[in-house]
Amino acid sequence: RFSHEGVWAAPAVEGKPLVFYSGDDSRGEYVYKYVSTANWDPADATLGLAAGDKYLDDGKLYVAVFSEDGTGEWKELSYGVNGLDENNPLYPFRNQGDVMVAARLAADHVGATKMDRPEWAAVHPINREVYLTLTNGNQSNRPADETDPANPRAVNSNGHIIRWKEASDDNTAATFEWDIFLFGSAADRDTDYNLSGLTVDNQFSSPDGLYIDHRGVIWIQTDDGALTDVTNNQMLVAIPGSVRDGERKTVMTTDNDGVTATVESWIGQSATDVQLKRFFVGPRGCEITGIFLTPDAKTLFVNVQHPGEGGDAEQFNTDVSTWPAASRDATEVGAAGSRPRSATVVITREDGGEIAV
Repeated sequence: RFSHEGVWAAPAVEGKPLVFYSGDDSRGEYVYKYVSTANWDPADATLGLAAGDKYLDDGKLYVAVFSEDGTGEWKELSYGVNGLDENNPLYPFRNQGDVMVAARLAADHVGATKMDRPEWAAVHPINREVYLTLTNGNQSNRPADETDPANPRAVNSNGHIIRWKEASDDNTAATFEWDIFLFGSAADRDTDYNLSGLTVDNQFSSPDGLYIDHRGVIWIQTDDGALTDVTNNQMLVAIPGSVRDGERKTVMTTDNDGVTATVESWIGQSATDVQLKRFFVGPRGCEITGIFLTPDAKTLFVNVQHPGEGGDAEQFNTDVSTWPAASRDATEVGAAGSRPRSATVVITREDGGEIAV
């Protein structure tokens, strides 16, 4: 019905509705926004569900349309609006519950833009721009003749990160403008594919986890199977800039059948311009996912999930990984015969200073 990867809130503003963004983690699915009917009252912040229910029980759901000219629109998914009723040709929507349960069909009907696996989002705490990871695509969901400016690469096995700026810097707005922040790629791919100019020091694939800390620094985590011959899954860090800090470019891409397509797309600054750097690399077979920076910016918590994935089940994945090592030496693969375990890693600077500055 809907593969909720997560939900991310825009900063609350007194007297305005609360806004939440969500991706549908499947190839060819959509980006959603929920806007509460009730306006935010800071007095509710510590009252729990007794106060919080009213914001989530009553509101409107929207789905994103990314237009070719770099603008976008949020289409309302409400019963009786935009043809979502009993006479709909895709599904006989009888009430709002039907619209919620069959949200994918409702989004199909209103012409939402099919995306390459929308996973995590993050809202910039300073300029309120929204970033979303599109983890990857494949030949079946994105052949060359089905590319579009928001998903301009055929196959797109390495994914990209899209971002948008709501009209008037208001997250409740009905329209926005967008561009593509970064494209995943191997460093040795040609410039038609490696559109962000990644190098061996910051090449990445399949962006998944995403976090913008309170200083405006962006952290990108990967869950990849395409570049594991050159790097394990990792976390990168960058200074994100803002929507439309790059330029409109021609993207030419070819699918596995040799079909070539050309689209015009808004693309942000290069990896060099945003100072993209590899910060943390996990053990073999893992996914890096989940992150939090303490308010003093001196301690970073990062999750290492399912190390050893893809190993032999009879050997409990120990043929791929035995992480972590009892010695706490991150360069060691672990003790022989030790079953790999998920963990939360705590990172601090040796001089006690802020991380990533």
